[in-house]
Amino acid sequence: MPNRLLKEGIRTSKKINSLSDFEFRTWAYLITYVDDYGRGSADPELLKGFVFPRRKEVREQDIRKALAALERTGSILLYDVAGEPYFCFPNWSEHQRIQTKKSKYPAPADCDMSRWLTVIHGDSPPESNPNPNPESESNPKEGGGEPQAASPPVVSIPLNDGTEYPVSQEQCQEWAGVYPAVDVIQQLREMREWCRNNPAKRKTAKGVRSLSPVGLPKNRIGAGRSTPRGLRNARTLGGMCDDAACD
Repeated sequence: MPNRLLKEGIRTSKKINSLSDFEFRTWAYLITYVDDYGRGSADPELLKGFVFPRRKEVREQDIRKALAALERTGSILLYDVAGEPYFCFPNWSEHQRIQTKKSKYPAPADCDMSRWLTVIHGDSPPESNPNPNPESESNPKEGGGEPQAASPPVVSIPLNDGTEYPVSQEQCQEWAGVYPAVDVIQQLREMREWCRNNPAKRKTAKGVRSLSPVGLPKNRIGAGRSTPRGLRNARTLGGMCDDAACD
């Protein structure tokens, strides 16, 4: 397993410094445990042996509580696949190098990623709020009541003013329906990473709103191998940078 990177920003990060000592230790140990895609089993019984092999005083319930605390801060994402618990570091590729071609563990579903995005944007997770739109019940209108609240963003694209533009589930579903051969979510994630690595070439919110299904490739990116992958994605995904600036 390759070495992992810890950046100096953890010393001043409000999110990381809000963790207890044990939660922080768990977070750091998990970084060394996950596979090359930042994923791993979230079974406390397994983690006790893999993550804390020489700390006999650590109990499974301690690990379970630490995982829940890490998810509440947005440090990790907990999810289930086929009845088995897993976790991942959702922004792993922004901080670590991915060298293998396939993960050892299944990826989280898009709805799980949306839940994580809701947490990191400062909102309560959907399951913690039994009535996210109370006005729709207290002030119903004829014809079906108030409109449903907008769904949390699937991906947020960094803008040139330092803010981020949220891409909704509805927009992703629209693109996926027009171009079923394209992994829209992955393309958007790669666009986000490209924008993070090229801050001088980010667009305004108006520029991002110009995205349309026409900009998405009908097939996975394969041509133009001489062009860096992130740059090709930026062009195909609605022209995040113009051709003159990208060349």
